[in-house]
Amino acid sequence: MVLSNKRLRVKRLKELIAVTLSAFVILLLCGAGKESGAQTGRVFEAEQALPLGHSQIVEDESASGGKAVIVYAKPDEGVAFQVEITQDGVYDLVFTGKGFEHDKLDYVFVDGCQISELRLPEDGEYGARVIPKTPLSAGSHEISVRVRRGNFYLDSLTVIPTEPIPESFYDVSPTLSNPKATEETKELFRFLCDCYGRYTLSGQHCPGGLNGEEIQAIYSVTGEYPAILSMDIRDYSESRKYFGAEGDTVEHALEYHRAGGIVSFCWHWNAPAQTILPSGEKGSEPAWHQGYRENNSTFNILRVMHGDEPDLKRALDMDIQAVAAQLKRLEEEGVPVLWRPLHEASGGWFWWGADGPDAFKQLWIYLYKTLTEVYRCNNLIWVCTCLDADWYPGDAYVDILGDDIYTLPRQYGPQIQNFLALGDCSPAGRILALTETGALPDVDQGFAANVRWSWFCGWEYGYVVKDGAYSPEYTEEDMLRKIYGSEHVLNLDRLKQMRK
Repeated sequence: MVLSNKRLRVKRLKELIAVTLSAFVILLLCGAGKESGAQTGRVFEAEQALPLGHSQIVEDESASGGKAVIVYAKPDEGVAFQVEITQDGVYDLVFTGKGFEHDKLDYVFVDGCQISELRLPEDGEYGARVIPKTPLSAGSHEISVRVRRGNFYLDSLTVIPTEPIPESFYDVSPTLSNPKATEETKELFRFLCDCYGRYTLSGQHCPGGLNGEEIQAIYSVTGEYPAILSMDIRDYSESRKYFGAEGDTVEHALEYHRAGGIVSFCWHWNAPAQTILPSGEKGSEPAWHQGYRENNSTFNILRVMHGDEPDLKRALDMDIQAVAAQLKRLEEEGVPVLWRPLHEASGGWFWWGADGPDAFKQLWIYLYKTLTEVYRCNNLIWVCTCLDADWYPGDAYVDILGDDIYTLPRQYGPQIQNFLALGDCSPAGRILALTETGALPDVDQGFAANVRWSWFCGWEYGYVVKDGAYSPEYTEEDMLRKIYGSEHVLNLDRLKQMRK
């Protein structure tokens, strides 16, 4: 029944989006304007809104009303709509616009708080984009689109009442994709399934482990340790050891596990050493240090997987073998791992995403089968950071879906659009996690909107620490204390108590 409920949930969400778009088209055909009924939706023309910065109203016969606002890729450019809401509720925000000249990625704000990203059509034709299920209280609100990159025309905003995310969204199966998973791994996954929709686990990426500067900086502000420690397994691979790298994160993982915490590993997987470009030619200096980036390597997945480059295939297999040995070390110590390899593939900035979704999925499945069937790494909970449904390897090879979201500094919204789009990647339904973030999400705000990530994981570097101390640049100290002190958040101490 859990899976059938989930399928119904996915179907229901897709039907809601379809209804929203249909309603939008009807509104346009009927000429609906600012005075349209609150229950059917209201259309707000961009030319009647407030242009921000140097944005300008222009004549455009293909736009509704014959006018639109042109917004250029400059700081503080955009369009702000003043919207009057008659009753508390949840609303779909439907933006109509088009981009030109460059890739388009912009921000949507409600009353100054960033709630989502917005990607407008790039084919020169106006199209609708939905920011779904946005909570709005009765009263006046400013809803704005502000440029991040790329020029665009904005035609209108339609505000349509809808239903909130149902509680059944959080019904997930506690069965792992690998039937041979260890008992410790099954127990952790059952725990995550039980918590899903009830709690969000705190997490932090910290190469230094329990005593690393990010973890200690958070403790200095909150008096709490995160439930999840995230680290990278990259320096154990042969492709990095070739250049002198040495790994120590497995030791830190063992320490955190003994302290009662949960361990997560990503893998910034260097391409084989012989494919790394000369230092300084592209990317970082030296290039090998970021040998996982597409622009630092000549590696081609399809040629290698199709047998055209046997030496490079052997190099890949040696890396997998080296990493498998470390994962088995953890398994022997009873440590289950939230395993997050090949992340952010659809972005194209890493070599495993540079050759398109089919090549990526082929590589994911190969890695899955090699680790589970050849090396029998049975302590892995497979987490796919999947930004696009076309890139999803399939439910047979994935246990949890994750998204990496980097908002503007001090923007703490729950990112509803990403949450729902991520959920639509899996036909059967999967736990959803915020696997990387700069500014941490206000979990209380998310729960109020029924957007309940399984966990969040703050990233390292300047997102947490600068000059050896906690940095409030992305997450203010008061907000950090609020998040770690929320009744909805499980930190290390509460985690240990609940798992006794």
